[in-house]
Amino acid sequence: MSILARFKEIMTSNINALLDKADDPEKMIDQYLQNLKKDFGKVKAEKALVMAEEQRAKRKLDECQDEINKMERYTLKAQERDARKFQEKKALLTAELSELQTTYQLSTEKSNQMKQMHDKLMKEIEEWERARLS
Repeated sequence: MSILARFKEIMTSNINALLDKADDPEKMIDQYLQNLKKDFGKVKAEKALVMAEEQRAKRKLDECQDEINKMERYTLKAQERDARKFQEKKALLTAELSELQTTYQLSTEKSNQMKQMHDKLMKEIEEWERARLS
């Protein structure tokens, strides 16, 4: 994920050293802000994609859980032979549920990381814009 690498590079660089070496510090700040804003746009787009994936994973998880509950109800109402079919279907869905829970957990963690990165980058931009205006 090149956005994450770029973000880390920006955040860990020593800006004061760059400004000291620069011929025109104001121009350097403007360029840095422009790069930050460009990266912010990429992070914002990536964040939207990650959040959409999280919502999709949650929806699939909920649908699977609903199906399991439905199979449980059918099992209770069904005759013995039909009940076995519903129990088998429920067992398959339970295995799928485990995978969906893992997927949802991973997508939630990724979404939280993207939100933190988004907020940190936004704060960084605001700080640099205030510094530029000062």
